[in-house]
Amino acid sequence: MNVMRRTMSWRGGYILVAAVLMSHRAAAADRRVHEVQIVASKYRFEPSTIEVTAGESVSLVVRSTDGTHGFSIPKLKIDVRVPKTGDPVTVEFTAPPAGQYQIACSEFCGIGHGHMKAGLVSVPAFTTTR
Repeated sequence: MNVMRRTMSWRGGYILVAAVLMSHRAAAADRRVHEVQIVASKYRFEPSTIEVTAGESVSLVVRSTDGTHGFSIPKLKIDVRVPKTGDPVTVEFTAPPAGQYQIACSEFCGIGHGHMKAGLVSVPAFTTTR
């Protein structure tokens, strides 16, 4: 009888763990991802300002129209190479605390390379008070 109780207890524990894991996956799947399409071309990013909400899931899809570029947000430790082929490079992250974050090209792309900058603006999440 004791063995039967332990077996039932373990099964109950496994069921509980499975239910918790499934609810976390469902919650993650329900979260909306803020996707932004970005075009890198000679000495600029379009859009030049990207606005996100602190704490939200963000997906930046970066493509080049002319040559190889870099896409770097140093404060967030993001730095990817964007190929000249036009193939998309996706950067996924959780939006940082409210503030302004500089974006720069991290691959030398010509004489105007140093001017190839943009900005990520993270705004506070809207909260309601009662």
